[in-house]
Amino acid sequence: MFPLPPLTDEQRALVERAAALARERFAPRAAKYDAESSFPYENYAELREAGLLALTVPKDYGGLGADPIAYAHTLREIAKGCASTALTFNMHSTVATFIAALGTEAQKRRYFADVVGRGALIASITSEPEQSFRDKFVLQTVFRRVDGGGFHVAGVKQFCSLGDAADYYFVTGIVEGTTTAKAGVISALIPKTDAGVKIEGIWNATGMRGTISHTIRYDSTVGPERIIGTPGSLLSIDLSGFALGYAATYLGIGEAAFEYMVEYAKTKTLRPSTESLAHHPLVQRAVAETGTAVRVARLLLDEAARVRMMGDTEATMLAVNQAKAYCTEVGLEATGKALRLAGGRGILKELPLERWHRDALAGPVMPPSNDRCLETAGKLLCGLRAATLEFE
Repeated sequence: MFPLPPLTDEQRALVERAAALARERFAPRAAKYDAESSFPYENYAELREAGLLALTVPKDYGGLGADPIAYAHTLREIAKGCASTALTFNMHSTVATFIAALGTEAQKRRYFADVVGRGALIASITSEPEQSFRDKFVLQTVFRRVDGGGFHVAGVKQFCSLGDAADYYFVTGIVEGTTTAKAGVISALIPKTDAGVKIEGIWNATGMRGTISHTIRYDSTVGPERIIGTPGSLLSIDLSGFALGYAATYLGIGEAAFEYMVEYAKTKTLRPSTESLAHHPLVQRAVAETGTAVRVARLLLDEAARVRMMGDTEATMLAVNQAKAYCTEVGLEATGKALRLAGGRGILKELPLERWHRDALAGPVMPPSNDRCLETAGKLLCGLRAATLEFE
């Protein structure tokens, strides 16, 4: 509805490809995945057929090598069709950037070929029970060295988006004997087929039900070929991709709700009036407020993606935190207003409004939570030291 900021032909082609898929294929199936709390396998098969599954895999390894601008707007369009697909796709795609930044040449050839060739999916599993990103995050997962240069990895992770649909789990923990994350944080790619991987808790949530974000316990031995990076190196790279993707996803949900809201107002007539709801001043105000918020959020998301491309760490931290906080709040606000505009029908399962609103509920609390985002942005604006994610 609103024009996109200037895009290159390559960026626009990716966004339009995703938009067509989301509109024509993903949206009609979204209610089914929500009702069943089932993974959108069909959507992922079509992402692969469309060449989008390797969106962030570098071109040198057969991927599309999308930049942050193309990525943010592509993800936003996917979310308009199916929020669970967008959220899980963000996990998979962000881990691909970690492999590109930290992996050896052999690892990049191996894992990227698996993504491009057979459509392998990679989950990032970091959250742990009783831990929070609101303050310093203390990893309980321990990597114990074993003969041959590998590690024994044991622990439990929650909110494991992609659940048992993933082919690999990007597991992060601390090397035994190190005292700080800076010295000891490390990650491994553990295959789903590893005998030590067990589903411990089945995902049953209010929203984002198709993400099947199960709780997973693992007790595995991994060789050096599965260790991504060296101790501490994960904290040396740009980790803002997750938050930028969350901003895009939840804004996409809000945009879908806003577009539905406008169409409903233009076409719905309530007796005894002979005019559509669009002629009512209160409806006009609600549409204007929501449309303005959505437009501002799109500009903020686009700016954050452009700043991220410049490589300025502090500027990126500020822009991405502001975008994540604002876009997720707009997603929640837009879905709520669209639901209220529809009246009692808005809570019926036959309309997508209550599902969009339930999905949007997760946005403000996803790490970094909006409270943390605003704290970080406030520190930066005041010239203080800030870090979005801090590990103990």
